[in-house]
Amino acid sequence: MKKMNVLGIPLRDYTLRETLKKVDIFLAGGKMGTIALITMKGLIVAQDSPEIKEWMSSLDMTVAADADILRAADINYRGRIHDVENQLFISEFLKKLVRQKKTVYLMSQNTASLEKLEKELLSYEETLSIVGKAAVDDLEYDDDFVINDMNMKVPDVLISNLESPKRERFAKENQMKMNVRIWLMVRADRELHAQEKGSLKQIYDKFLQWWFRIKLNRYEEQENRKQDDET
Repeated sequence: MKKMNVLGIPLRDYTLRETLKKVDIFLAGGKMGTIALITMKGLIVAQDSPEIKEWMSSLDMTVAADADILRAADINYRGRIHDVENQLFISEFLKKLVRQKKTVYLMSQNTASLEKLEKELLSYEETLSIVGKAAVDDLEYDDDFVINDMNMKVPDVLISNLESPKRERFAKENQMKMNVRIWLMVRADRELHAQEKGSLKQIYDKFLQWWFRIKLNRYEEQENRKQDDET
């Protein structure tokens, strides 16, 4: 595990082997393990949001979803870059769940994003055991209804793609009520697959990389000015 700081946000980078070992520990029981796939876009938004920063710092494990996050922290090992670029964590994580016959509950903001999440997960592992699902904005009930439904179905893992700030609020208010071994959080606007990208997606990714570098440069300049002022 390597500690890193990107845009003033403390994160930890685990190798693929380390992440899977921690997954085994979480699945073995005890306190629920919280895992999130962290993206460049998520870090850009988090830089100006104390609520998101607090949520990120509370996670048991963070997994970089973009190789540029590792590069920003001077983690340039070829193997790590390859793992992240090819989304190997999510692939190996789902394989492990299928091998160990673990069950999954899905939670999303609305029906469309729920269907997207389910489709992406099943495209990795078509025999993934999904025992329940909920689109929180489309329900007439409150969070407790979702929690009760989830706990009645006794899943091993919750996978969600809630949007901010619903994600942070739901975690803060309900984390202690959930009877699952692992809560994996992914972004609703992010594809889970490493796949061939169309021209528009390539343009968007290039823009995001450019904006991420701009934010990194500005942050570094601010930190340098602070150091100069202190000396």
